[in-house]
Amino acid sequence: MKIFRTFLLLLLFTNFIFAQGFGSIGSADARSIALGKISTVSSRGVFSLGANPANLVLSETNSIQLATVFPLPNLNVFAGNDFLSINDYNYFFSGEQNSFGETVGKYLDANDKEKFRDLFSNGTGFASDVSSLIFAFTINLSPKIGAFGFSMSDKVSAQGDIPLDLVNFFLDGNEVNRTYDLSDLDFKFWYLREYSLSYARDISRVSRKFLKQLTAGISIKLVQGFAYAGIQESNTTVKTLDDYSIKVYSNNLLNAAFSPSFGVKYDFEGDITKESSVGFFNTPAGHGLGFDLGVSGKLNNIWSFGLSITNIGSITWDKDAAEYTAGGEFLFNDLTDSTMIDSLSNAFTGEGQFVNSFSTTLPTALHFGVGMQLDKFIHGHFPGKMLILFGFNQGFNSQPSNSTNPRFSLGFEWAPFKWFPIRSGISIGGRDKFHWGFGFGLDAGIVEFNFAASDFQSIVMANDAKRIGVSLGSRWKF
Repeated sequence: MKIFRTFLLLLLFTNFIFAQGFGSIGSADARSIALGKISTVSSRGVFSLGANPANLVLSETNSIQLATVFPLPNLNVFAGNDFLSINDYNYFFSGEQNSFGETVGKYLDANDKEKFRDLFSNGTGFASDVSSLIFAFTINLSPKIGAFGFSMSDKVSAQGDIPLDLVNFFLDGNEVNRTYDLSDLDFKFWYLREYSLSYARDISRVSRKFLKQLTAGISIKLVQGFAYAGIQESNTTVKTLDDYSIKVYSNNLLNAAFSPSFGVKYDFEGDITKESSVGFFNTPAGHGLGFDLGVSGKLNNIWSFGLSITNIGSITWDKDAAEYTAGGEFLFNDLTDSTMIDSLSNAFTGEGQFVNSFSTTLPTALHFGVGMQLDKFIHGHFPGKMLILFGFNQGFNSQPSNSTNPRFSLGFEWAPFKWFPIRSGISIGGRDKFHWGFGFGLDAGIVEFNFAASDFQSIVMANDAKRIGVSLGSRWKF
């Protein structure tokens, strides 16, 4: 399998339709998704794992919570991009009928080209995320002993950016004496599994003068990596000379690692055969250690807050780890020559070789939230319970499901009946720029169900939407 040559050509010359996930390795629950991706202050029990471990101790004393694939799996699926809706795709890429009723490629006139260029005015990013909380268990023993939690979750994520100059090259062709900068090209993909052990305790004694309650928590995570492919460095320019030959300057670094269970063969391995043996417990291609730290507090019965830093750590990929490097200047004068096409591919991807290992950081992020119990603020004048939430998220890197762009969120949860909470929230910033979540829950006492649409505006916009996401889940409470 020609891993990176195939990968890069697909990345350069096809359209990706993906969208952003939640921003953490641990699975985000449907309740938090509906609230505008706020979980630091509001999560409890099994859903505080991966969000804020300090909230573990906020569950009822001597309570146990359990999350499994039954009765509903805790699953989040997201897909979308910044630039292309279904209607846009149909207009530009589904073709048009000629006079014989045959579907042929669409010819773009000057107005169509400008319309296509305008699609990228709001960004060129894409991402995807599928996550699942496979198993989780929490127990809150007592204020003196504290609370404990364990979880196992899977996550498959990808994200990247298409250079705007690549769009211009498609539209304008190889204009003489024009240089196209493709250094903004970015792509990262991974498949991870996380085992987390958490502990939290009430530490109110250190803040009795200022707070009604203060808790602190920590999670220690063993992270297994089953697959990774990503561009670590990208510095490429393409220039068309007077004679229409093309000069490429390239300085690129790409890394990959895949579980031996997947049977992936690199193009530099020669004439060998690899067999796959994919199962639920595959051989990891990498291992990592991570930490979550959090605090949570109550000023009174109305106001509460939460602060956490999640996914502090890294992964070392040391099984079937490969590196592709490309550097130097390359001149191409006949792109109709198949050998020249291969040389052009090499200019971007370079030559590959096995390496002992390489490392990637976890998607480290800071989360802060404030909650107000509105029904207690206006006691006796509000039907049911109403929780108003404000959230802030700041990622420290651009790993999959993370962003260095800050995100602000505002959400509410209204329970006109104890068993039927309705939730909604909006967020601004991050990779997806705008998010409108909506969902509801059904609480039957011993078991709870939650459902959410992560980008509810997509349902309203239908074929004009650029992203879509759904979340569902359940938990047992004893």
